[in-house]
Amino acid sequence: MINNIQEFLRRVDQFGANYKPSYAYGEVQFKTSLGGLLSILLYGASLSYLIYELILWRSGQILPKVTSMATEVETYTLKFDQVAVAEFCLRRHKSILNQIDPFEPENMILLPMLYKVVEDELQIPQPLLSKKLSSDHNMILIELKNIELVNNEHEELDQKNIEYTIMFEECDQTVLPEGWNCAKEERVKEFFSQKQNQLFIRTFVNQYNTSTKQLELIEQDYYASFDNKTTYFSQMSFGTSNVSVDTGFLFESIETHEFPSQIISYIQQMDLDYFTHTFEKNVFIVFEFELGTLQQTIFIEYPKVSEVLANIGSIISFFLFFSNVAYMINEKTLEDRVIRAVIEMYYPQFKNIKFIQNWYSKIIGVKYQDKSIPFNKFMQKYHDLTEIARQKLCLTNSLYEISRLQFILRSNFDSEILSQSHSIGIKLNILDTSPDPEEKSEIQQINNNKVHDFQVENVDDQSLEEIRVQPQNNNHHATLDINVNSVINIEQLQKPQSLFIGQANLQFSNNQQYDHLKLTDEDFYILMQNQQEIKFENSKQQSTIYLQKISDININAK
Repeated sequence: MINNIQEFLRRVDQFGANYKPSYAYGEVQFKTSLGGLLSILLYGASLSYLIYELILWRSGQILPKVTSMATEVETYTLKFDQVAVAEFCLRRHKSILNQIDPFEPENMILLPMLYKVVEDELQIPQPLLSKKLSSDHNMILIELKNIELVNNEHEELDQKNIEYTIMFEECDQTVLPEGWNCAKEERVKEFFSQKQNQLFIRTFVNQYNTSTKQLELIEQDYYASFDNKTTYFSQMSFGTSNVSVDTGFLFESIETHEFPSQIISYIQQMDLDYFTHTFEKNVFIVFEFELGTLQQTIFIEYPKVSEVLANIGSIISFFLFFSNVAYMINEKTLEDRVIRAVIEMYYPQFKNIKFIQNWYSKIIGVKYQDKSIPFNKFMQKYHDLTEIARQKLCLTNSLYEISRLQFILRSNFDSEILSQSHSIGIKLNILDTSPDPEEKSEIQQINNNKVHDFQVENVDDQSLEEIRVQPQNNNHHATLDINVNSVINIEQLQKPQSLFIGQANLQFSNNQQYDHLKLTDEDFYILMQNQQEIKFENSKQQSTIYLQKISDININAK
């Protein structure tokens, strides 16, 4: 049951590793300094762009996706409890000396009266009096704030339409509180005789800043010119916005904001008698504030980390497209080096040949041991050898050459000798060494223990086989029991094997004078290309001596 589960898990493993043979000792991938330079440039540019985009993203400088549409709101309420609706003052003209301010407490000329209009009915007005000075014009500043506008298009609902109207009338002493006085007739005439009388109006709306993710207060300024013969009438309709902001890092996280976003003004110049018949007094300036029925519905979605990384990945992919140049250069260089290495295996003199190249790697000369040689003849020969070496590197050609070697060996040796080569191996001398005193107690403890089961994975067929180590009675040596079908004694693994070279070696396989022909650690690396660089601590023979002895035995056998 456990074996089946392990086998199933092994088959569904999606992280299998592939063995990559090295093209040279310790080199799995061929690398060049040019490729390293391009790697630094390309990956440096990619990393810089990654950091740059992340900084822009976290600072809110990457533009979000904004969807906007206008909708009609039939019932809506807007409160101005935190900011002022509008500010009024007389515009200061530097060209007018001793300019008269109509809102001075001691000489009131224009009296601002605020009317609340509920379902088109005027309520009892309230005077807007102030002693505050405007920072821009140094005139008395009249502020309109703390009001509530209501728009209701459904008559069946209890909620009523609420509007506000501010009128700048001629002064009425009965309305003023104690300490406030209306200006005399002469001052009133002097005021209206001034060259320019302009009322400065400043209104306030909000705007959502996509960079700071905060609501900002926007000021709108304009001027209204007036006189004592007409009435300046302005109808101001507030437009609102409903903004839904998605600021989630990976998933949605929506915040909603509602605020006045714009003011639409409708201006008329009317006869003075129009309001005189209604209010029985002269009205010079009228502002009517109402709530519009259109609302901007806006959905703002900030880029999530997945979108930012996707955008970064596309740009980095474009950068790394130029890495194909480095790949092509390295592949060409590696191919040339491997081909030359193959040629040097057959023509050792090639190791002393040097090619002279120009700045774009074209061969312009050849030297052998620092002496120039005929260029054209050598290059023709080198071209032929290169084509042959390129064919020798093919897998099919390598398999073909191995098959020819097998047939050559078969023509010189019996098939029994070739079959017995499967049982030939190098003796593992480390097994003959005696354990340290500290290890003896551990080995003795292991031998006295009961049977322990453990599992190993068979590399050949990728199946799991159970191997048990069992102690034997009256025997200090353990045996390996594989599926209880065959028993291999450890002593058999330690027996030296004879090297089968020629028929003459068979009759001397048990002779002590041929002990030097037995396989040793040296045989593990004797035919390696770089075998002179390999050193074994316990090796006592050199490859040249070893091959010489084999050659002498073969000669004697003949």
